Amino acid sequence: MALDVVTVGVVCADVMVRPVDSFPERGKLTLVPQLEIHLGGLASVTAAVLSQLGGQAGVIGRLGADGFGDYISGALAKSGVDVSRLKRDAAEGTSATVVLIGEDGERTFLHRVGATAAISEADVDLDYVKSAKVFHWGGPAITPGLDGPPMGRVMERVRALGVKTSMDTVYDGTGVWFPLIEAALPHVDIVMTNHEEGSRYTGKDSCEDIAGVFLSHGAEAVMVKLGHEGLYVQNRETAHQLPAHTVTAVDTTGAGDAACAGFLYGYTQGWDLLACGQLANAAGGLTVQSMGGAEGVQSLEACRALIG
Repeated sequence: MALDVVTVGVVCADVMVRPVDSFPERGKLTLVPQLEIHLGGLASVTAAVLSQLGGQAGVIGRLGADGFGDYISGALAKSGVDVSRLKRDAAEGTSATVVLIGEDGERTFLHRVGATAAISEADVDLDYVKSAKVFHWGGPAITPGLDGPPMGRVMERVRALGVKTSMDTVYDGTGVWFPLIEAALPHVDIVMTNHEEGSRYTGKDSCEDIAGVFLSHGAEAVMVKLGHEGLYVQNRETAHQLPAHTVTAVDTTGAGDAACAGFLYGYTQGWDLLACGQLANAAGGLTVQSMGGAEGVQSLEACRALIG
């Protein structure tokens, strides 16, 4: 099977509650108008959105032998993602996040790593990955079996197959930061991060300087996600800062993952840096208008309509 992108990393269920701007008194009950389950996780949302844009995606990950795992596998398959490399682990529950969404769309998370913790370099089937144009790691800092040297070895092997490599960072609650990605960086072609994470991983503040650090380690392109301010993309020749689209934000969960999918879709189609950034920006803009990370980006045409 020829694929555009194979993702590996965080595959989880998001239990989403909105709006939550204050907590009930301990032991008391508060009624909420929205409580839903959606596909979550950097690896799974990026794969699902890329598939909805018209690409071919597969995902490598681990699920528990539980209802959350059944839901995730079904949601990915419904989006057109190949789930043949999702393993079910009876010893661990599926990774899941409770997402508390404020009236303004801002989120607070309670996350259980679960089966994601068991993903290791042995799960990365190189015969499967070599059919893809890009291999994408979603989740350094919450994929403990891949963080550090293991992912460095994986990325080096994948690059040797002639497959491009990509990485999307996560906030590191343990405070380790750079050592989690250091071994992988010389073998990563595309680095995606948000401004706060990028600043902590590199020690730099401006988007240009953050991108410069990653480019100096060997990346050919960098995307820095700026939330309600849009995003910044840079390669060795040029840079572009794209303002966010003016939309009503309902839920910002997964907007960054959707942006990664937009960038990667354009990249696999041979688009230039600006066009990749524009699609990424539009995918993020569509995602925030509805609950969940993957459902808001229904098609490439919808993104093009937002771009104008």
